[in-house]
Amino acid sequence: MRIAQLTYSYMPLIGGADTYAHQLRHTFEGAGHEVVVYQRWAETDDPAVRRAPRWMARARAKAFWLVPYWIGLQRRELRRCDVLIAHYPQYCRPARWHRRLIGLSHGVTWDDRPDSSAARIKKRQATRAFEVCAGYVANDTFFLREMGLDVAPGAEGFREVAPGKWYIPNCVDERIFAPGPADRLNPAYGKILVPRNIYFNRGVDLAVEAFARIAPELRDAELIIVGEPSQPAAVQAVNDAIFRHHLQYRVTIQGGVPWTEMPHYYRAALMTVIPSRCGEGTSLSALESMSCGTPVLSTDAGGLPDIPCVHARVDIDDLAEKMLATYQDAADLGRAQLEAVRQRHHREAWEKAWLKVIEG
Repeated sequence: MRIAQLTYSYMPLIGGADTYAHQLRHTFEGAGHEVVVYQRWAETDDPAVRRAPRWMARARAKAFWLVPYWIGLQRRELRRCDVLIAHYPQYCRPARWHRRLIGLSHGVTWDDRPDSSAARIKKRQATRAFEVCAGYVANDTFFLREMGLDVAPGAEGFREVAPGKWYIPNCVDERIFAPGPADRLNPAYGKILVPRNIYFNRGVDLAVEAFARIAPELRDAELIIVGEPSQPAAVQAVNDAIFRHHLQYRVTIQGGVPWTEMPHYYRAALMTVIPSRCGEGTSLSALESMSCGTPVLSTDAGGLPDIPCVHARVDIDDLAEKMLATYQDAADLGRAQLEAVRQRHHREAWEKAWLKVIEG
């Protein structure tokens, strides 16, 4: 089969959704299928990538919404594809005419301001996509509950939960993300790692605020943020928290790191924090860290309760309390979470489930 993925970004690999698209491509090509990916403009020479026009890159604030418009103009090419996989509900719209359109959710994106007009529009778009696509895949149970299905947090995954509706939790490739020796020269060595691109919904400022609460008790502890400074206001909030609490020498903003380098960061770190406020599925970063044997503390936002890590409320005090406890019990938690991830988020089950989805 010829399979097209419709998404905002893929190459270069920066975030979790990019990694997901890469895993799908690897799975489908391994099964003998041809894969092409339609995405925003980016500097890449990957022959499988079809890029939006360069001018869209200049309209960065609106590019997420402009790329679907461009995809809608590629109808002749897309007709030659047997299956289309649309990442995000908004990317289902330009291809809703295709008889084998599969929608894919990377989490709920309307919970940051639930009563706003933008949130209502986003949820309406998701509900419509959920109804009209030939199939729909969610990587967390929170999205399915928002769509009206009775699927409990932590429910059994890799299955069809309603006709054409699948719950396929994120997986991790244990061949890449596995325990190993910690590199003492790695910038994350012995530190609390926050592997998040800096957006408001990712809550990186919450992690800094929580760290400030426990820093006097853990005098040798340091925190490192590994991710792109993607949203100026969110970056400013992080910097403000660092300077307000006089943490300039204990908090490092590393910037983006290639996905291929992330196993070294997870193995070097003492623990990982996923401090999301909202808009989160089952975090790939969390699973990758646990698969390396490094324990994870996350909030309970979105689909995060589906994964076997330590959970805190989206609250600075609770996050600080759980951060301290995880830091102090890191070795035992790392072993327990590694075993849980191996059992509940294994790659083979993920691949088999996705192949069933595209085969109809």
